Amino acid sequence: MGFLSSKEKKLSNALAWFSAPVNTALQKGKETANDIADWLWIVIQGDFASEPSTAQVVTGTVVSMIPFVDQICDIRDICANCKKINEDDSNPWAWVGLILTLIGLFPVLGSLFKGIFKVLLAPVRRFMMRPLSKAGKFSGSLIYKTVEPAIEQGIKGINRFIGSPAVKKLISKEGATNIYRWSAKELRKVKAQVNTKQIFAVFDEHIGYLKETVEFVQKYGSKGIGKQAGDMLKIVVNIRNRANKRLGEFLAPVQDFLERLAIRLDTEGGYKAVTNLTNIANFRRVHTDGEVQLIKNSTPRWVDVTRNVKYPELPKCYEIPKDYPNISNTGTGPLKGKFKTFNTMKAVKLKENTVLYRVVDPTSNDNSICWMRKSECIKLKKREDWRRRFAVWASWNSNGEVVQYIVPKGGMRVWEGKTASQVLKDSKGKVQTANGRGAMYVLEGGGIQIVLDPKDLIKAIVQPRRKTGWGYGSDIKGLENTDMVGVPTLKQNWYK
Repeated sequence: MGFLSSKEKKLSNALAWFSAPVNTALQKGKETANDIADWLWIVIQGDFASEPSTAQVVTGTVVSMIPFVDQICDIRDICANCKKINEDDSNPWAWVGLILTLIGLFPVLGSLFKGIFKVLLAPVRRFMMRPLSKAGKFSGSLIYKTVEPAIEQGIKGINRFIGSPAVKKLISKEGATNIYRWSAKELRKVKAQVNTKQIFAVFDEHIGYLKETVEFVQKYGSKGIGKQAGDMLKIVVNIRNRANKRLGEFLAPVQDFLERLAIRLDTEGGYKAVTNLTNIANFRRVHTDGEVQLIKNSTPRWVDVTRNVKYPELPKCYEIPKDYPNISNTGTGPLKGKFKTFNTMKAVKLKENTVLYRVVDPTSNDNSICWMRKSECIKLKKREDWRRRFAVWASWNSNGEVVQYIVPKGGMRVWEGKTASQVLKDSKGKVQTANGRGAMYVLEGGGIQIVLDPKDLIKAIVQPRRKTGWGYGSDIKGLENTDMVGVPTLKQNWYK
């Protein structure tokens, strides 16, 4: 092919991967001809084939890490997103899908994390190609809640991905003993780079690659294929122009979503994918819908089946005094809307040396919003007391350990009051009834809780964790998934 230019040779060599299933370089990577055939099939279908096999997901990502091949794979992904937006550019999910695709192409991503990010996000991006509700303002919480089943599928995909010989070598090279927590750290680095300038730079760069590819296809392919390639280029360029007005509105929700994704990886890192270390804390929270089914099958003692809610949530938030945590609907982060967890509440300035406690599990963050006074904590004799009095569903928080905090000089401004009762709802927010007469599954509440701003906590004076004495499991099999190996380290977790 001496008549080709240098640029065309690179494209030609890359394209050859699609048409030469048994290639020396692939054989060196120890990928089988079968795997390559599977991967070729998913390439033909595009990145959003509905049910990719394990070989397709894993091998596809490994092969896409090869120079020049990755550019073609990236172009394919962008084209899929742009085609979806072109069908209906009022669909926010299509825009979010495009943003996630472009974030996966940031130059700060090394080969290993780029592969992991693609495996994790592939089912999420496919999920976003479905018809999804457009109701309500977009937020990171809404995105995460909607695509959570796809996220869990992505987590399983990572388990398969890191088993590849080629990926194992990269993990060893990075020195990542806990691949999930390493990935969470890398994800936060990427999140810090998410802005319109960076996204448009990546978008424009890959449109350049697409133009080169289209020119190659039009020069050497059939007339019909060349026209299709040209039409695709027009669609992508058109979406790029529309993105000037649309992309910015989705950046903050996507950043929040990425942080929630990093937290999920951190949690996974607490019990899986640890190499060269003893896995000391297999600890996993049950999914919301899983908890619903378990409670319906065998209602635990701390859950009431009733038509009455003893401590209804506050219908609206009180006025927020200056320097107090904003737990109204205009608040931010974990504080937003938390007035709804109260039945009664008042603004309180805690005095110096006030002792606070927080029940946690091995993967929980010490610096979170929900606490209680010592007088409330000593009333809790068993796990059931805590879940009932403080209305904590198992899918929200596990247990087994406790953190103590002593308020420093100057005091601390918090909200304090009775915990509202909590009604069991599924992942879509639907109240779960226990019979045909309107009875619901309810956590009573009534414990005196404290909600504070985690930013007001001083890491250096948080006391070392202690065991609650309740154990780490549950009386209901599956409600709290634990498989403890070794002794828990009682290690502090601090969200930054």
